[in-house]
Amino acid sequence: MTMKLATAVAMSHGAKLLLLDEATSGLDPIVREEMLDLFLEFVEHEEHSILMSSHITSDLEKVADYIVFMHKGRVILSESKDNLMYNYGIARCKAEQFHALDQSEYVAYRKRGLQTEVLIPDKLRFSKEHHGIIVDDVTIDEIMLLLVKGDQ
Repeated sequence: MTMKLATAVAMSHGAKLLLLDEATSGLDPIVREEMLDLFLEFVEHEEHSILMSSHITSDLEKVADYIVFMHKGRVILSESKDNLMYNYGIARCKAEQFHALDQSEYVAYRKRGLQTEVLIPDKLRFSKEHHGIIVDDVTIDEIMLLLVKGDQ
């Protein structure tokens, strides 16, 4: 309720920019959804923006236009959410397939057992060039894990 009240007060003062830090953490799913709907209504007006810091990546998938990943005080990726969700992918390679890739074709990778997960910025082009490699859709969580835990 405190977060809902604080957001309502900020909006009632005609704020053009909301700075939110973990605005939905600790909220039950119903209230969290209500808050996200409030945020979406706020930014429907072109002159309104929200800068939101969150570890709840599913919330970012619902409301963000742009996503900036920071790690240890550095920006490690800044992209539109749509580009991340629709163009990026994870290629799942065998060792010999991975070693045949050019470094310019991927952003990060991580070895997991007998396969290597590879973060691809253009899954359609990659799939056309590498027919034998499976490329799956990617979530923001998976992108974050590969960027932080993987090798670049």
